Amino acid sequence: MRLIFTLFLFLLPFLEIWGLFKFGAMYGWWFFGYIIIIALLGWQLIQDEKALVVSKLMSMMTQGGSLASVILGSAKNLLAGALFLFPGVITDILGFILLIIPIQNSPDPKYQSSQSQQDKSKNDVIEGEYRREDD
Repeated sequence: MRLIFTLFLFLLPFLEIWGLFKFGAMYGWWFFGYIIIIALLGWQLIQDEKALVVSKLMSMMTQGGSLASVILGSAKNLLAGALFLFPGVITDILGFILLIIPIQNSPDPKYQSSQSQQDKSKNDVIEGEYRREDD
């Protein structure tokens, strides 16, 4: 598996360059426009994610949700934007696949149950009335 991944990373630039020439010959300036527009969209995706990540983290902290889902979602969007910046069809397809993959609210169900138990254990206040009696 490691060999396949290394081979893919090594061959990716050559495949992208071949694809640029092949699609450029087929579609001409339309393909060049596509590359420019996708790169601009990738840059905009990165900028938007950088601006929203702090507010997403703060809202998840106030709601008591899992921060891991917010961090994974932001990292996924940043990686997709970076893949859109690279010119080529293969990286654009990989970036699009990253964008359509949903992130679960809680990656680990045990985390949610242990967190709710911790919240219950912090609640050690006993409600009642208090009256001092003299002996």
